[in-house]
Amino acid sequence: MKFGHAFQEALAADSYPPHWVEKAVPYRQLKKILGKVREELIRNGYGPDTLPQLLAEHNAEYRLETDASHLLRPKLVVRPSLSAEQAAKPRALSEVALAAPVRTDAHLSELNDTQREADDDDNVIGLDGADGWINIPLSSDARFFGLLQTDLTELDTLQDMERQSMNDKISTLGNEIAEVAKPRKGLIRFSKSDLYRWREIFELYLAAQVFFSTNEASGGLRKSEDARKQLVWFQDEVNKRQLLQKFKIESSAAAYAHFLALNATLLQNLKFQELNQTAITKIIKKFDKRTSLGVKRTFPKLMYSAHFISEAISKDVCAQLAREVVSIVPQVVDYTCTICLSLCWLPIRLDCTHLFCIRCMIKMQNQNKRHCPLCRADVVQRANETHIDEQLVRYLERWFPKETKEKQAYNELERRRELLGDVYVGEEPPPCVVM
Repeated sequence: MKFGHAFQEALAADSYPPHWVEKAVPYRQLKKILGKVREELIRNGYGPDTLPQLLAEHNAEYRLETDASHLLRPKLVVRPSLSAEQAAKPRALSEVALAAPVRTDAHLSELNDTQREADDDDNVIGLDGADGWINIPLSSDARFFGLLQTDLTELDTLQDMERQSMNDKISTLGNEIAEVAKPRKGLIRFSKSDLYRWREIFELYLAAQVFFSTNEASGGLRKSEDARKQLVWFQDEVNKRQLLQKFKIESSAAAYAHFLALNATLLQNLKFQELNQTAITKIIKKFDKRTSLGVKRTFPKLMYSAHFISEAISKDVCAQLAREVVSIVPQVVDYTCTICLSLCWLPIRLDCTHLFCIRCMIKMQNQNKRHCPLCRADVVQRANETHIDEQLVRYLERWFPKETKEKQAYNELERRRELLGDVYVGEEPPPCVVM
């Protein structure tokens, strides 16, 4: 199947918004203009048998540049030292002009002011600035790149609008989830919180790495198909654990639906970007194949400012999603002691600012260890009760009530074992050995 047809089918099949489809790369129109470019080159004597040789011998160049208004200005230039047999006939507007001979160096020196003004209007061959190259007038290539640049600018504007729209939705969603996932004081009020359900949901979401991978072999922005698979995996895991059925607050289900819808929109946006990127790559490749003008390398450099060519939008939106939604519910891993790998309770902040739980710090002091396990600073033996981070204590009690209670119980068990031995650490007190 030819790409033009497949491109149109893909635009129609994925239910893109109509205003997205209107801004998609006009591949078929560009392809028609490309045919005119080829015809114009052949008419001027720069067919597939002539132009590649001139370019290879550096007797011709195709310059794709931008002017002060950042508009693309393509032009084909040849060396003025070419013989009449090597150079091409100029494209003209009449049969007389078509029959006119090529102007060589001698002819060029005899041009009067009126003729030079005509050259500037691309109706006849002219000198290209101070370097003395001959400018071969073409018009179809200017139309080709003018249309392509205009469309890319419109795509750029569309992506900015979509990014702002998604940013607004993220802010609204963040407030929505913050309300249902915030911790409640007291056991009775806490029973009406969905904090732990949302924590598990976001733990799965972070593990899925839907849009960005931290894998060393395939790190960075995921392709849309890979992102879709990861999003499906995330939804399947949520359903397997029946987290939606465990919600205690009715509005949590609506917030989760909005969260999925936002991810689906971002996925659709990513796929739309990829589709247009492919269309641009294909049409530029076809341009080079049919004209031999070699713009594959120069065109991307001139257009890299376009958002759709970069990862900027996906990165920005995903960063805001993490900042304003996912980070609303802190994860245990962010407050884990690096020694025992459990919640850092009670948190001791050493003079080097690194955090460890109180039991690990006591053990290190009892073993006469002096250096921080992370930075090797000589600070361990100086730690005392004043190094307990009271503000963090209150934060952990608020956001991790279950984990703090479990760690408190474990710490007490450890302390009793150290003082009394293993026989005295059971849940039931041992029988009196005296009576």
